[in-house]
Amino acid sequence: MLEQLQHLRQQVQSLVRHAQSLQQKLSNQQHEHAQTAQTLQRQLDDARAQLKQAEQQQQAHVDELRQGKDRHQQLQQEHQTLSDKYQRLESSCNELRKRFEALITQKNQLKSDYDNLGVQNDSLQLQLKELGQMRDQLHKKNEQARQKVEAIIQRLAILGTAQDSHSQEIQQLAHPHAEQLDLEDSTSNE
Repeated sequence: MLEQLQHLRQQVQSLVRHAQSLQQKLSNQQHEHAQTAQTLQRQLDDARAQLKQAEQQQQAHVDELRQGKDRHQQLQQEHQTLSDKYQRLESSCNELRKRFEALITQKNQLKSDYDNLGVQNDSLQLQLKELGQMRDQLHKKNEQARQKVEAIIQRLAILGTAQDSHSQEIQQLAHPHAEQLDLEDSTSNE
């Protein structure tokens, strides 16, 4: 029995050692588990932080995309506005081109009219000069005729009083022509 007790004792000691060993292993495993849990928790926290950062970046990209779309829409509206303005300017340019062509045509017509008027003016100046020369010649002829008539009247007056009645008639006949010459002289002198 003593042997059995010793054997039991050895078995108990062996079981205690084994229990201690198991307890030590359990303690080590708990320690390793705690470290692994801490590592996993840190990794989980890091993953959550990265996920949060990724969500923030995604939200920033969504905001940038929304702003880009808004900017694109605004640019399309500005493009449409500029396109409308360009069409109006092009239409205005076409109208101005037509007006300019009409003004050029009018200018050419005015130049042609001016040239024609210049030719007509030269012709009228020449006619005026010729008429002035003719007037001077007629004035000289009238002056000569008046002098001849006055000479005839003086000769007739010398011939006698009987012929005065005839000389007055001759003078009256010659006088209207002389009066007309006097009138022409006075108008040309003016």
